[in-house]
Amino acid sequence: MSKQVKTTPELGGGAEGFPRGRRSHRRWMLVASAILAVSLAVSIAGALLWRANVRSQNRRGFQANATYVSQTLQALLRRDADFEATLGAVLTMRPHMTATGFDEWFAQLNGSQRQAGGLGTNVVVPVEATQLSTFEARRAADPAFRAFVGGKIVPVPRSGRARYCLLEAGGNGTPYTREVGELVEGDWCNPSSPIGGYPAGPTSQALLMPAITDSGQSVVYNARAQGVSTLFIEAAFYRRGAPLASVAQRRAALAGWISSSFQIEAVIGQAIAGHRGISVALYHRNPGQPEEFIARVGSARSTGAFTHDTTLQIDGTWRVVVHGSTATGPSANVQGLLVLIAGLVVGALLSALIVVLARSRERAFGMVHDKTKQLRHQAFHDALTGLPNRVLALDRAEQMLARARRQPIQLAALYVDLDGFKHVNDTFGHAAGDEVLRIVAARLRTVVREGDTAARLGGDEFIVLLEGPTLDAGPELVAERLLAVLNQPYELSDTLGRRLSLSASVGIAVGARVDADELFRDADLALYQAKASGHDRYALFEPSMQTASHDRLLLEMDLAEALEREQLFLLYQPIVELRTETVIGLEALMRWRHPTRGVIAPLDFIPIANDSGLIVPIGRWVLGEACRQASGWRRHGHEIGVSVNVSALQLDSDELIEDVRSSLEQSDLDPASLTLEITETALMRDAEAAARRLGLLKRLGVRIAIDDFGTGYSSLTYLRRFPVDVLKIDRSFIGGTASKASVALINTFVQLGKALDLKTLTEGIENQADLEILKRADCDHGQGFLFSRPLPAGAVEEFLDAELPARPLAVS
Repeated sequence: MSKQVKTTPELGGGAEGFPRGRRSHRRWMLVASAILAVSLAVSIAGALLWRANVRSQNRRGFQANATYVSQTLQALLRRDADFEATLGAVLTMRPHMTATGFDEWFAQLNGSQRQAGGLGTNVVVPVEATQLSTFEARRAADPAFRAFVGGKIVPVPRSGRARYCLLEAGGNGTPYTREVGELVEGDWCNPSSPIGGYPAGPTSQALLMPAITDSGQSVVYNARAQGVSTLFIEAAFYRRGAPLASVAQRRAALAGWISSSFQIEAVIGQAIAGHRGISVALYHRNPGQPEEFIARVGSARSTGAFTHDTTLQIDGTWRVVVHGSTATGPSANVQGLLVLIAGLVVGALLSALIVVLARSRERAFGMVHDKTKQLRHQAFHDALTGLPNRVLALDRAEQMLARARRQPIQLAALYVDLDGFKHVNDTFGHAAGDEVLRIVAARLRTVVREGDTAARLGGDEFIVLLEGPTLDAGPELVAERLLAVLNQPYELSDTLGRRLSLSASVGIAVGARVDADELFRDADLALYQAKASGHDRYALFEPSMQTASHDRLLLEMDLAEALEREQLFLLYQPIVELRTETVIGLEALMRWRHPTRGVIAPLDFIPIANDSGLIVPIGRWVLGEACRQASGWRRHGHEIGVSVNVSALQLDSDELIEDVRSSLEQSDLDPASLTLEITETALMRDAEAAARRLGLLKRLGVRIAIDDFGTGYSSLTYLRRFPVDVLKIDRSFIGGTASKASVALINTFVQLGKALDLKTLTEGIENQADLEILKRADCDHGQGFLFSRPLPAGAVEEFLDAELPARPLAVS
């Protein structure tokens, strides 16, 4: 046969080439220029829109902040005006209030509705010349007045006037320090009388008093007192119940004047607290007077600042002018410029990219064309072996089936799987496994001929597609050649420094099918039959295999529900000490009572449980049930142990340790009474991991037995590393035979156990001759039909209570 593998056509046809027409360089330059022009126009429009949007946002933000500041300032000014109005009302209600009484009222009001930035309040009353001495004496005797003026009381200079305007009481609103004692030196209504330190000066104050009296309204004026910008609000208060409709009536009803002062800059600062980038200018107009500037607080930006002008009606007309902006980043103009620059940069880069692409297009098409075949090959070929992959194999199978429909030709699919490949990966690592797969691929190429296909489906599974002349001698001959080349030793000197021996199994499906999937499925079913019959062989697909596969699937589905529906149960076979022939333990054996098929033997459903993974939850249930039963028997006085089989899948996971711990705790069983039986094959799947998990199990206190000893590929090196307590000799070595070879092997296994300080147990003892052989070999324990068949849980205790059934005893 030829040693070539079919490589074309792939997926029904060859690769298509890419068009390589050259484009005009001038055309691409025009495209680049157009893009640049469009980007310029879009950038300018975008910059203008961005600037307008930023300005609009800043304006809205400023208006909101300015409105809030104006409203806050209005509330603070109204509080100060209301405070003075309240004091005036108190003085009207109590016209003869002393300085002490006023001080109490002032303190009470100042605590409940404190002035914003308040410095203090003065009360001035008119005093007739005839009452001057009495007024001075009463004022000097008042401790509150003395405290207010700092203890410095100066007699009022006599000026020969008929009436004087003198300070009667006062209160300080803040810890503002000033020399108020000088306030009593002068007559507030006498322009020539000095009033030392008073902010308004003698002349101005003397002129204000009559004006305030006649208007009946508050008067506001601003001055600097002791370096502080101070706002004064002064108003007259009148006798209670007096008519005040005319100037004459107000003059006749005058009871005094009240003057409050506060730091206006502090009030404005309180209103703009938390608002950056704005300033507030405050203006006021007294009745019949021009508008006066009061104060300005804050520093606004001069560029792009906004203005908000608000008029307030509070004891005259107040005007609040807010300047500034809420923008915290670059201005709207700067942001618009940045957007313009960014748009131009993007346009320029895009134009440059078009030019570069135009110049390199030919080279790019060439590179794509050169890489296309390589990419298609990688997409439809296995990277490790270079063989076609599953996708390409299915496509070629479909082509093969299509040709068979048009003309009568023979065809076949051979499904190839290595025996024991997982053990190679687990034991020697994936590098060795990959090397084996590459060797297998090379050998398959030597078997198939041109026109046939050898492909890797995945893992260690391969498919060989044959048609026409290749099948003249029959697919069985090709299968035999495949087995022959795959059975040859694998030289792994580069990775392992040694040779490996492996075998393979082949499933054959012959003849046309509806599609490639059905052809592959039938070959896979035949492969399963070949593996079930042993290794290193092939099997032809038969329709009965489909039925068997269907039955197996149904049985697997039923098994998935068997545990939940309590269809599984345990039997217990006694384990006997051979020397005394007394029962020392029981082995738990699982059975399945199917609702329609009756009791199913373990050999029929355990392999299905292993293949499907159901053996893990089933094994967990067996552990718990066996421990529970054993604990009950021990509570009834039967000091015996129980043995439970552990599958390879259970041993592959650390969950086994937790399952054993949980079963022991829930059943309250002594760990030393539990023996876990594990086959040689399960131990050697991953010897390192198995040794570690067995060590963890031994720490729980349980015993470990190697089941079916002698049938696997035991290694004495590993056997010494496993923490094992019992060697369980397989029944095949005793099974009714008494040949010299069998006796020699039994003696060897028993002596090996004694050399390793292990107990030995032989299963399958069915007659007296078997028992005699084992006794002479000094085997420790045994089990079999000679002693008892497996018993249901309900019959175990009755069996243990009775003596062993009568039978001839062995002669020592």
